Amino acid sequence: MAVLEIALALLAIIVLIYWWSIATFKTFEQRNLPFEKPYPFFGNMKRSALQKISNHKELTEFYSRTRHHKVVGFFSLRTPMVQINDPELIKKICVKDFDYFPNHQLLITTNERLLNDMVNTMRDQRWKKMRNTLTPVFTAAKMRSMFVLMNDSFGECVQHLGDQSQATGFEVDVKVLFQKLTSDVIATTAFGLKVNSFENPKNEFYRVGSTLIFTRGIQFFKFTLSALMPKLFTFFNMKIFDGAKVDYFVGLVVDAMKQREKLNISRPDMIQLMMEAKKESTVNWSDDEIVAQCFIFFFAALDNNTNLTCITAYELLHNPDIQQRLYEEILETKESLNGGPVTYDTVQKMTYMDMVISETLRKWSLAPTTDRVCSKDYTLTDEDGTKLFDFKVGDRISIPIAGLHGDDRYFPEPRKFDPERFSEERKGDMVPFTYLPFGAGPRSCIGE
Repeated sequence: MAVLEIALALLAIIVLIYWWSIATFKTFEQRNLPFEKPYPFFGNMKRSALQKISNHKELTEFYSRTRHHKVVGFFSLRTPMVQINDPELIKKICVKDFDYFPNHQLLITTNERLLNDMVNTMRDQRWKKMRNTLTPVFTAAKMRSMFVLMNDSFGECVQHLGDQSQATGFEVDVKVLFQKLTSDVIATTAFGLKVNSFENPKNEFYRVGSTLIFTRGIQFFKFTLSALMPKLFTFFNMKIFDGAKVDYFVGLVVDAMKQREKLNISRPDMIQLMMEAKKESTVNWSDDEIVAQCFIFFFAALDNNTNLTCITAYELLHNPDIQQRLYEEILETKESLNGGPVTYDTVQKMTYMDMVISETLRKWSLAPTTDRVCSKDYTLTDEDGTKLFDFKVGDRISIPIAGLHGDDRYFPEPRKFDPERFSEERKGDMVPFTYLPFGAGPRSCIGE
């Protein structure tokens, strides 16, 4: 009898878990929106959830299958998302009717230190005030000052390559090289810390920072769990990041701010700019909120910048004509400097390099999608007034960046690496809101 009771209890639990896994799957059927049949637990992300293909590939393939729909339902695991495939409708959501969709969905639903204080996770008026505080930090004048610090790190990287080239059997792990360079740039520009990861590859900043990327390893597992089962995650008071490692970065910034105020020290980095912005702001931002804006460099830059430089190098290797033209621009730029250092303004004038990077960001979109959350009921209509979908408060919207970038209707021969798409002669032909490497509208990436 006891065995039967246990078996029935287990069966009941299995049924409940299965019911929970599909509880949201009637959403689009009930709201008359086309969608693809989702799988229990995985929604429309089954293959990537099982690590059979990348998340990026899953999302772009879904777009390719559904691009004939201007609006389509999509299940990110259990979460219903309304995917907007039409550029004009994306403009409506992100720009024209931004007030109805002012926020991103919460990446982290738990009380995770720093993560919920970053500008990209803030919401409503709190986001708006922080955005206004940060905007003056990213002006060209401020970037010119900060570029001097970056140049030091670039020089150390070049010196390292020069030293390595003297050895027999010279090889470079490009991913490690660019990750060290990016880490050093972040250390000096965001955290006021001078490190050289080429001379000291085991330095604490690089070592600790490399473990805080949540796109891989245990961090990715915990991040996914927090998104899939936020209540369970909160109940067990779980944290995505090791508290001691977060404290390390908080200590770097807070100690630097105290030291600079005490000794009246100034340095052209993110800490200094945030200290100045805080003084000028009408909001009394806490230390954690200030630190979070420096901390965001890890999530916005460490992996993304490393991947961008790696992929650009890959494309240049496979496209020698493009590599040669870029090399010639670099030589011309070097000659124009007459032995002087590379400056922010110098880089801004390198139009072909900008074209190459822009094409890399198109062909190899760093973020496959971006999102919005509906804050007020809203009826989405077509150009002729035809109703497409009634949004309700809390509905989540997905904008398929990588899908648009790979759509041959907007970018002919999309798998061809062609920087000329972004030439002065051709970039005017680009359909607005089809090229979105930094998102769109007021909530686009502030570092664009």
